[in-house]
Amino acid sequence: MKTLVLSDIHANEPALKAVMQDAGPCDRVVFLGDLANFGPHPSQCVDIVKKLNPICIMGNHDEQIVSENPRNFWDKWSKQQLSDSQLKWMSEFDNSYVLDGHILLVHGSYSVDYDILPNTPDKDIKTAFEHLLTPEIDHVWFGHYHYQVDRVIDGVEYHCIRPVGHHRDKDTRASYYVYEDGVLTQKRVEYELSKTIEDFNRISIFEDAERKQQFVDLLKYAYHEILLKKDLQQMSKNELTTE
Repeated sequence: MKTLVLSDIHANEPALKAVMQDAGPCDRVVFLGDLANFGPHPSQCVDIVKKLNPICIMGNHDEQIVSENPRNFWDKWSKQQLSDSQLKWMSEFDNSYVLDGHILLVHGSYSVDYDILPNTPDKDIKTAFEHLLTPEIDHVWFGHYHYQVDRVIDGVEYHCIRPVGHHRDKDTRASYYVYEDGVLTQKRVEYELSKTIEDFNRISIFEDAERKQQFVDLLKYAYHEILLKKDLQQMSKNELTTE
């Protein structure tokens, strides 16, 4: 069985379409959350993913979008782009799911006040997820943190699934994963980034032109010192912790 694993599409239709074309036919699809914000194509991405009949995990932004009063300006705008039927479908996403009896699917861990980043110590990764583990679980797949992280800790494989549509590691390619014969393999694919940026620039929810340009630059370069300040500070702290 070929399983397509996706996470953090973030309303980026060109990235999602490139992934689907590159991946080809799959037997089932897993989506780990954050579908319809931080990008210009909320409705289009919901329609594409819905047709896949996937196992869907509720992301933090998905939860806000389907709530009565979204807090973030992005989530408010994204909700306005979706129909009642689209919102109803998103409201039925699972908070967690156990795949094949041993693979825990979650969006992220909300029990700790730090993010899971490439240099996060093993003990911190274990602490973030240990309250969710049962004796049967030997894999944990999650998104949310936007970086690729692959660890084996006390016999459990932890995989932070790199995003389809919102990147932070200086690589603008879209990511997807294929799980087949017990092996999880990451793929990266170029997409029409200029189209995403062009459509992004048409969005008029930013009062501050400089702030909008920061988001455009994050898309363009998959990196921005100001927007990623928290990540960079934590990575520096992790370096000190592991020395």
